[in-house]
Amino acid sequence: MRTVCLNCLNEFTYDRERNRWYTVIRQRNGGHAKQIETYFDKLNLRCPNGCEIDPVILDHPTKVIGFVGESASSKSHLIVSMIHSMMNDPKLAARFSFIVSPKSASLWTALEARLLDRRALDATGPRRMALEPTRHLDGISTSTQRQTQGHTWAGLEQRKPILVTVYSVHTASAVNLAFVDVAGEDIADGAVAARVSPHLAVADFLWFVVPSTLNKQYLALMREQADPDNQESLANTVEHSQTVGRTTLMIDQIAKLWRAANSYPIQLPIEPPRVHVSTIVAKTDLLSLIDLPELNIVAPPANWSDSPVSSNGAGNSYDPVQIVQRSEITRNLVRRLFPAVDSALSIRFPWNMYFPVSAVGCGKRGNGTYPVFKPYGAADPVVYMLDMIEELRAYR
Repeated sequence: MRTVCLNCLNEFTYDRERNRWYTVIRQRNGGHAKQIETYFDKLNLRCPNGCEIDPVILDHPTKVIGFVGESASSKSHLIVSMIHSMMNDPKLAARFSFIVSPKSASLWTALEARLLDRRALDATGPRRMALEPTRHLDGISTSTQRQTQGHTWAGLEQRKPILVTVYSVHTASAVNLAFVDVAGEDIADGAVAARVSPHLAVADFLWFVVPSTLNKQYLALMREQADPDNQESLANTVEHSQTVGRTTLMIDQIAKLWRAANSYPIQLPIEPPRVHVSTIVAKTDLLSLIDLPELNIVAPPANWSDSPVSSNGAGNSYDPVQIVQRSEITRNLVRRLFPAVDSALSIRFPWNMYFPVSAVGCGKRGNGTYPVFKPYGAADPVVYMLDMIEELRAYR
């Protein structure tokens, strides 16, 4: 069973009979070897590097899901919206059960409560230097830079994943899902990405978040057609400041980081089952403001935020065949709206699924609130992801 320490990000296997950790070492061919490390510190629940670990990662395999995109692209809202959909969707409940890890419970509760209260989440800023108090001889405590030995992000503040354990109702097997939010400023170049976004190096799923307002020509058309509520949202220049150039650069740098971290041969395409890559077209509620033939399938209707709950629940397909069909239609839309992004994804990650999602279902007001909290299409990426996890299909 693969175990990832979500602090130092080393991969281990745990031998319960011998009570030992084995370190997983990446090889040049993309495979891995195992090397004995140390006895397991059962009393203090620490990994071989001394990091405090969540007990649930010893009980089930852990899958790391990295959300990559520019700041204000809706990554944080998407993570909360998707987990909320996982835990409250009746169709998913027929197949799976979801429990937030006790160590993630307080963070998750605060984030979900904020969205349910229709208030925007705080922006995920770039990492800061981690500070800790140091006691001087005079008894005065001052902050100094923490030096963490052996970590690629020494002295940098760590991002905390939200850990959710998913149980299959049919097979009784379980897997941990670690959702990681990566700020856009963190991945300006490969060197920075390696230091401040190390979770991406061990990711099993990479989600590239591309807001629907990325193309500024179409953004101008949206502003022309918008009603007063949408005009207020579209007038927020920070909210819609992402560019095609920075997005394609991030795709390029993440591909290089992932290959280097996993010793993955340059001649092999990055594809499943080693890593599953998807693109989420975010803020799709705004797409109804422009006239394109694909939008009847991809985007929520113009009155989505103030209409009653639709017959399919929340704009989800649920069916794997329909999800693939919608993915192809969404890709065609991406090719039309921002072809350079589609080209970068096709070159770096040729196996790619596309999902149209609106994390909240409407645009943000100028005061940082939303008229409603009504996600669109947030369960489909979850359905796809869970179907790709082999461990959930095996009987325990």
